[in-house]
Amino acid sequence: MIRRHNLISTVAALAVMAGGATADPVDADTRQSLLDFNATFNSYAANHDIEGLVSLYHEDAYWIAPDALPAKGRDGVPRQTITFMSENKGELSHTVDDLFVSPDGLQAVMMGVTDAAVASAGFELTGTYVYVLTRADTDAPWQVVLDMYNRHPSE
Repeated sequence: MIRRHNLISTVAALAVMAGGATADPVDADTRQSLLDFNATFNSYAANHDIEGLVSLYHEDAYWIAPDALPAKGRDGVPRQTITFMSENKGELSHTVDDLFVSPDGLQAVMMGVTDAAVASAGFELTGTYVYVLTRADTDAPWQVVLDMYNRHPSE
């Protein structure tokens, strides 16, 4: 688990830094906006709000899952997954463990742990997720442009 988290953290940090972001501390307002984004995600998930969750994704977002080719578009895999979770009253939540933000505050990488379960389908997942987010300006809402996760092995 630690090795996967370190690998994902390294890849994400390099990707952000290649795009001009730094590992400098995130300013308080930007940090809070990202924590608020995560709280909104968790609230929509707890309320099984399909449209709310889908609205957090850019229309051309990429979804990258283990052992699968990347999928493009929020109305594909993200909507299917969110709909499955919501219609089956699944549980889904994210923590925020690391944040990297571009100097202009318009791009960010958020990493943490995702927990998901659908009791009726015998589905349970714990893993590390990486979001790449963007916004038009510092007053605009964040949107996910890349959603990548890696499932932790069952213990």
